[in-house]
Amino acid sequence: GGDGGDGGGGGGKRSKPSKPSSRVDELAERWAVGSDGDGTFDEALVVDVYGRFLAGGRSGRGRSADLSRLELSGYLERYLWPHFDGESASWEHVMSIVVMLNAKFGEGVDGWAVLRAERARFDAFFGRALGLPSERAEMPWLERAEWVRFLVRAFGSLEEEMVRVQALKLASLPMWLTLSERDAASRLKAQPALSRPWKFVKKRRTKEAALPSGPPLSSQREESFLPSLLRQTVEALALADERARGAATEDGVGGVDDEAEGGGGGGG
Repeated sequence: GGDGGDGGGGGGKRSKPSKPSSRVDELAERWAVGSDGDGTFDEALVVDVYGRFLAGGRSGRGRSADLSRLELSGYLERYLWPHFDGESASWEHVMSIVVMLNAKFGEGVDGWAVLRAERARFDAFFGRALGLPSERAEMPWLERAEWVRFLVRAFGSLEEEMVRVQALKLASLPMWLTLSERDAASRLKAQPALSRPWKFVKKRRTKEAALPSGPPLSSQREESFLPSLLRQTVEALALADERARGAATEDGVGGVDDEAEGGGGGGG
C-alpha cells in the first residue's frame, strides 16, 4: 500500500517526493488523493494524456506501465468520470474511460462500481461509447480492439442492471428489420408469439421514417448496431487473412501450394 513501488530509492521513511518519477506521476498531481491539485478540470489535459499514454498506436511495456500508473492514481474515478459530460466530452475523454474500464476488468476489479452511482451519466456514456467509431474518419485497429473489448465486457455483464438495460436494446426485435421479408416471416412462423410485438416495431419504424430528421439514433442502433458490427468483424477478418496471404507470398511462402497444384517438384 502507500506511496511505494514507483521507483528506486532507498528504504526508510520518505515523504512526498520532490520530483515525480515519471510524466504520468507529474500529471496525476492534478487528481491524486493528497496531492496539491486544485481540483479544476481541463479537457485538453484529457486529450493530451490519451495521446501520450493510452492511444492505440502505443503498445508493449511502456503503455502497460503508464496505464498502471494512471489506474493507481485514480484517473478514472477522480478525474475522467466526475467530469464526464455526454454532450461536451471529447472523443478522447470517452475512449479514455473505455480504456481505463478495460484495465480495471483486466485486473479483476469491478469497473462498473465506479460508474454505478451516476445512472444518467452512465446512460450518456454508453451512448457515446457506442458511437466512437462513427465519430472518427478512421479508427486504428488497436483502438477498435479496445472498443470491442469494452462491448464484450458489457454483454458479459448483463447481471449489472444499468448495463443490461442499455445492452439488450441492441439485441432486441428491431434487429429483424435488417432481415428480408421472407426471413422475417419464417422466424415469425417459428415464434408466433412475436407477431404482435413485430407489428408494433414495424409501425413505429414507419412513423419514425416519416420524421423530417428520419429515425432517431437510438432506433437506428436498435436496428443495425449488432448486425453492422458483425459484418464489419467478418470483413476485418477477411482483410487480415488477405493481407497475411499477401505477406506470405512476398516472403516466398505462398509459392509452395502453387507448385504442388501444378505438379512441380520439390527440388532437393
